[in-house]
Amino acid sequence: MAYQKNFTTTYTINGHEYTVTAPALFDSNTNELIPDKKLDDQAAEIARQQYRDEMGLLSPKDLKQYRAKVGLSQRNLAELTGLSPNTIALYEAGAFPTKANNRMLKSLIINDNVLQQYITNDKNNYSDELVSKVNSYLSKGNDIIESQKSSLSLWLYS
Repeated sequence: MAYQKNFTTTYTINGHEYTVTAPALFDSNTNELIPDKKLDDQAAEIARQQYRDEMGLLSPKDLKQYRAKVGLSQRNLAELTGLSPNTIALYEAGAFPTKANNRMLKSLIINDNVLQQYITNDKNNYSDELVSKVNSYLSKGNDIIESQKSSLSLWLYS
């Protein structure tokens, strides 16, 4: 038999140490730690997220949410950024982005004007599908802004 209890361990990621307390599996007879892939992976991911937070790195969740918000596939995002589809997939699976790629992706996520500039400046270098998806997303944003302006005008002048 086995039981679960919290276990504290230290992970070293790129020379940085992170102490994580997370559930682990123990042998009921010997009280020794039993390797459990699922629990071990969860603890390691906590340490990886601490590293991302400390280094200001984009998380897989952030990247996936951005793609979903804009309506892009991994291939679309790769085309837009000039990164390989494989690189995008690796980042979404948990790989740490390079400093340059992290900076570029964060600027896209934080500011729709950057996305607008990409599409406007290099429109001829992108597929019709990508341009259409980005323009659709950006026009929805403008619709929301116009709607908010109208509501504000009504409120101000009523």
